Amino acid sequence: MNLKILHRYVLKEMMGPFLIGLVVYSFLFLINLLFQLANLVIQQGLSAGASGMLFLLGLPGLLSYTLPVALLLGTIIAFSRLSGDSEIIALRAGGVSSTRLLASPLLFASAMTLLLLAMNLWLIPASRSASDEIQSEASQGLNIVRLLRPGVFFDRIPGVLLYAGRADVKAGRYEHILVFQSGSPSQDLLTLADYGRAIRSADGQSLQFLLSDGETVQFDRKRPGTVQTSTFREQALTVETQGGQLSPPQKGIMEYSTAELLGTLNLPPQESDPALIRRQRYALLYELHRRLSASLVPLFFVLIGVPLGMVNTRGGKGAGFSLSLIVLLGYWILTSALGDLAQAGRLAPSLAAWLPDLLLVLVGLLLVSTRDRITTPAWMRPFALLFPARQEKAAFDAAVPDSPKIEAGRGLPILDRYLLGRMLKTFLLISLSVLLLDWIIEIRGLSEFITGSQKLKLLGTYLLNQSPGVLVMLVPLAVLMTVLVTYGVLERTNEILAMKASGISVYRISLPAFALAAAACLVLWTMGQEVVPATSRSAQNERDHIKGVVARNLASTMDVWLFAPDRHVLFHYNHYDARTKTFQGFSEYRFSPDRFRLDSRFFAKEASFPASSAKAGVLTFT
Repeated sequence: MNLKILHRYVLKEMMGPFLIGLVVYSFLFLINLLFQLANLVIQQGLSAGASGMLFLLGLPGLLSYTLPVALLLGTIIAFSRLSGDSEIIALRAGGVSSTRLLASPLLFASAMTLLLLAMNLWLIPASRSASDEIQSEASQGLNIVRLLRPGVFFDRIPGVLLYAGRADVKAGRYEHILVFQSGSPSQDLLTLADYGRAIRSADGQSLQFLLSDGETVQFDRKRPGTVQTSTFREQALTVETQGGQLSPPQKGIMEYSTAELLGTLNLPPQESDPALIRRQRYALLYELHRRLSASLVPLFFVLIGVPLGMVNTRGGKGAGFSLSLIVLLGYWILTSALGDLAQAGRLAPSLAAWLPDLLLVLVGLLLVSTRDRITTPAWMRPFALLFPARQEKAAFDAAVPDSPKIEAGRGLPILDRYLLGRMLKTFLLISLSVLLLDWIIEIRGLSEFITGSQKLKLLGTYLLNQSPGVLVMLVPLAVLMTVLVTYGVLERTNEILAMKASGISVYRISLPAFALAAAACLVLWTMGQEVVPATSRSAQNERDHIKGVVARNLASTMDVWLFAPDRHVLFHYNHYDARTKTFQGFSEYRFSPDRFRLDSRFFAKEASFPASSAKAGVLTFT
């Protein structure tokens, strides 16, 4: 066979699944990027132009993840198809070895490597630096007045809680204003006013409220029963926003251009501590080596993807794909772990950056060397068991009505079992691959905060709790891709034509797809009602603990405020223990239904739900 024709044929087979994988993976994580941008727009008042620029600047970093993974997916699917149709056997009979089959995929991977080199060495650092600069400017110019929303607590100023019942945000006019200040170690101040205006100082260091018709209540923390109240007709309340103390964030190593990395390495050390000098130099060297090694990943993924796609069993595509997921996860976890060791000065930077790639090369060469064998290697059989072979005899036995063999789905017609089986396997592979990619990105994003075994365990719990929310977002698209892939393959192999020739209508053929979609809807509804709310709150808490921050919101168990306007009651607690259903530092503020004034305040060091009255909402105070 003309090898040029062979190379074009193989590249054509790879291009389809590669582009599909790239679009699907990129689309899913673009959704996450859009959510982050929406959060910046809401919380920081980011302009449309700035948010659009941040979106464009985030694309290179996202593509650096999805391009290699899409290439691995395209390689495995292409060679699985060639192997499944016995074309690999025909090529071997014609004298074409597995090594020669690597030529065209390696050529494609080489082009991608050049693209990633340009992205990792120049484009991505410049994009990250520009993105941080835009966010820093937005934070520096943050207009808190624009962020105050009616009926929403604003707690981004340390030690201050702001609330307004009604508001004209553009004019800066508010009604039923509540300002709680806890900056002093001995007392808390609660200021209530019927009306007010908010004015931001020119230097951004303070926010001034011009309040009308209100009162200020002072609480003594050491003596909760001691309360002092004063009323006012007009009052100017100044809240320090610490805007003047904000400084542009220090440029991180990942934002350094390659020229800056090399220049910094050549500068004389500015620290006197040898250990600190060593860590700084190792961090710079590791980042430089990492950019180079990450650019070569497509070549190594092809070395693994080609032999995995050529697994010599029917149904081997699933075995190869499941193994590729394990290889991918292991590679990124190893990369993150070795990177932490290098940046801590405990491992040579070059070894930390290149060891995962070296292992990929060794595994790839081992796989390539075994592909010319007739039988599947023994070490591949456990993975092949995940997707067992469909032998012709088993298919024949399943078609016999009085067969003693008992199978799952025995009551279903053969057509439905066949189509549902193919769709479920495809759905599982798509879901696992996208979920795995999400884990990789999360691990990469949190790797700098993981310093001990406790946080490593917490990271695992976080990923598990975060997964249901990701799956809820993923399932609709996964069902769409499953149906497209399954019926596309059936059409290509003329199985749809054979079914129609046998008198089976297109409507009957599509029935299993509707069944899969209905089951997915049921799963989505159940997860959305019963699973996702609780796991999302837990995941947010675990992410905050990993990063060493405490969020003041309903997803947190620390320092939470709840307001019931229809009951004129404000609740606050310092801490909630979900295991014992106990509140620490529980306060209840009751307001007059006629005017926005404090009628009473109740405080308890501890409050809990007794087992017999928890459902009725009864609290026991101590």
